[in-house]
Amino acid sequence: MSRTLISAAVILVALSLAWLYQRSRPSKVAQTQARHSHTPHHIHHHIPHHAVPSYTAPSYTVPTHLERWDFAHPNSEWLIAIFTSKTCSTCAAVTQAAQSLTSEKLTTHKLAIQEVEYRRHRKLHSRYGISAVPLAVLVNNVGTVVASLAGPTTAEELAEVINKHVHT
Repeated sequence: MSRTLISAAVILVALSLAWLYQRSRPSKVAQTQARHSHTPHHIHHHIPHHAVPSYTAPSYTVPTHLERWDFAHPNSEWLIAIFTSKTCSTCAAVTQAAQSLTSEKLTTHKLAIQEVEYRRHRKLHSRYGISAVPLAVLVNNVGTVVASLAGPTTAEELAEVINKHVHT
């Protein structure tokens, strides 16, 4: 009888620990498709450099899915979300590059562009696990991230990604 009670107590503790572990994990929305071991020096981190142990290389994450209703124009077929920060020296150029795409290209592909600046959209940065900016992601109408560009990005690079992934 005592062995049965001990076994039940061990099982109960194991289940409790598993439940706590599951609760502490990020939502599936924030899970990432890639974890990069080296971040280019020009990408700004929201994590203070002193918080990263010296024996690890900086890393950043790219979301695999965005909930389209979190963004402007949720009914557009495509979205380029550009995660930025006011303290990032290269972010404004990436946003400007995206906005410089011809209106014909944007209309033809039913493409919306939205800057997601950290101070204004802190919750979105947190929800999607954005740890480095600038980060531009191309998202289809169901929220799947089909491409991403981290760091300084030109209008030509954005156009190339659009042409590669968006079919008219």
